[in-house]
Amino acid sequence: MNKLSIIAKSMMITMSMIGIAYADDSYSLLNSWTGFYAGMDAGFAFNNVQLKSQQLGFTNPSETCNTSSDFSTFFPGIQLGYMYQFPNYFVSGIEADATFNTNQKDTLSCNSNFNHNVYDRFTFKNRMQSSIKGRVGRAVNWNKKILLPYLTAGASFVNVGLTYQNEGGDYYFKNTTQAGWLIGAGIEWAFGKNWSLRAEYGYIDYGNTIKLKIPSVYKLVDPNGNARVDLSYNTVLIAINYWV
Repeated sequence: MNKLSIIAKSMMITMSMIGIAYADDSYSLLNSWTGFYAGMDAGFAFNNVQLKSQQLGFTNPSETCNTSSDFSTFFPGIQLGYMYQFPNYFVSGIEADATFNTNQKDTLSCNSNFNHNVYDRFTFKNRMQSSIKGRVGRAVNWNKKILLPYLTAGASFVNVGLTYQNEGGDYYFKNTTQAGWLIGAGIEWAFGKNWSLRAEYGYIDYGNTIKLKIPSVYKLVDPNGNARVDLSYNTVLIAINYWV
């Protein structure tokens, strides 16, 4: 949880620099951060994929295919939630969201050292993710603007798939949904009677996201043959919300 500690300390330093000037309702048509809201978001996810696999029939003499990849994707999404502002200007609440990746596929390959037409190829798919998270912050009046710097943490759920194939026609695949954890920080600006705009950073870790059994390759049976993927990524997004 070192990332959460760093984010929390950074926010405290930032808030002390700008000063905690309590929110004054005369500066904004959004009188309080209390209420339900719904909105849309868009941003980028920077994925880190770690593949570890083994099978007696793999092209590598070590009978393994271990590799990694970093790829990014743009995502649109939706969110809804509820916040409550306490008399001391602390704000807390809960939010649910879902995002949909535009770049869903990433290919990871291990080729033979002697013949590049011989390969073990994996395709990892990250279709969409959703989350349920808590938000906690404090209303700030800065330069006559009502802002809400906040921290967030919760659970995230990802829908992924993993496919194995080679030039010999062996083919295996699996789809699953995996839970992980997330932390993040952001700042939200109330710019109208019922509207707010926010920017947010998040880190999400799913650990061992998916495990695929690979029982036979080139007719070599290996009951322990498998492939597994560890997935984590960073996200940056901008969201707009309507409050009711």
